[in-house]
Amino acid sequence: MASESSSINGGFIVPAKFIKNNMLIIILLLELIMGVILSPVFLGNTNVQSILINTAIFGLLAVGQSLVMLVKEIDLSVGAMMAFSPIAAIALAKKILSASGTEIIMGSNYVVDGLFIIVVLVLLVSALIGMLNGIIIVKAKVPSLIVTLGMLYVLSGMSYILSGGYSLYLTNLKGAKSLGSSIFAGIPVNFILFLAVGVLVILVLKYTKVGNRIYSTGGNEKAAIYSGINTDFWKVMAFGISGLSAGIAALIYSSRLQSVETIQGSGYELISIAIAVIGGITLEGGRGKISGAIIASAILCIMLNILSLVGLIAWYKTIIIGLIIIGAASQHAFSRKTS
Repeated sequence: MASESSSINGGFIVPAKFIKNNMLIIILLLELIMGVILSPVFLGNTNVQSILINTAIFGLLAVGQSLVMLVKEIDLSVGAMMAFSPIAAIALAKKILSASGTEIIMGSNYVVDGLFIIVVLVLLVSALIGMLNGIIIVKAKVPSLIVTLGMLYVLSGMSYILSGGYSLYLTNLKGAKSLGSSIFAGIPVNFILFLAVGVLVILVLKYTKVGNRIYSTGGNEKAAIYSGINTDFWKVMAFGISGLSAGIAALIYSSRLQSVETIQGSGYELISIAIAVIGGITLEGGRGKISGAIIASAILCIMLNILSLVGLIAWYKTIIIGLIIIGAASQHAFSRKTS
């Protein structure tokens, strides 16, 4: 039947179902071919590593955002969290270590000591902020869009207050550069970390009761409550993991640039949503796979890289990202209606 196939290539019929199920991989392969054709430096070592590092940063945000979207919520605070969590961690570390007479900041904005405690505090602060978002949402019954939008502004303002509006430099902090620049077997360590986090989340969702509870919470919350699932708890956990993912992304970003900026991560919350949508996660909750978000993060980063290589200015990139979000969301909606 015509509906069972979509194309014929060399006498072989390619099933439409196969194309539909592997659409993201097909797009990824086409992008790679396009990159090779359009730019001679696309497969250069420096460019490939840049793509992988950006994929790690955006992908981590997208994995956390995907979990939040699976429970039928949204998190607009992750971008601002990427700036606030390291700034707050440095400020807290300064207070803690000053008690022992250790000064970790020299020349007003050069961080020189306390790497371990700063890393721990970044992860702790980001996870706690994420959980705070979730608690406010489930206890006050306020839409996540409003709560996280408000948190975005709060964190942005606090970042300026704690830093005085100045950048904090990590160039003199021993070991700070490793997460952003270390290579293992030719692959950035941060990209390996991203894959490890992504695979862990995939396995937990697929092979443990956690996955069933998260999908049930987003798919049909009332039915989940009647079946004994504590949906409030799983929403808080989803926001906590989203915050933690943002914290890891912040560490990679700051390590790569060797500084902490008050505006770093600005707009990244929208990119994380874009990646999740492209990967098949829907705002309706309970639909989509983390594997799709992982592949989609590579798709978006490669696309942005190609656009940069051909000299397209930033505003055109923004328009293209918006069109992709609309197109991906429309395609998913159409697929559900026809399935």
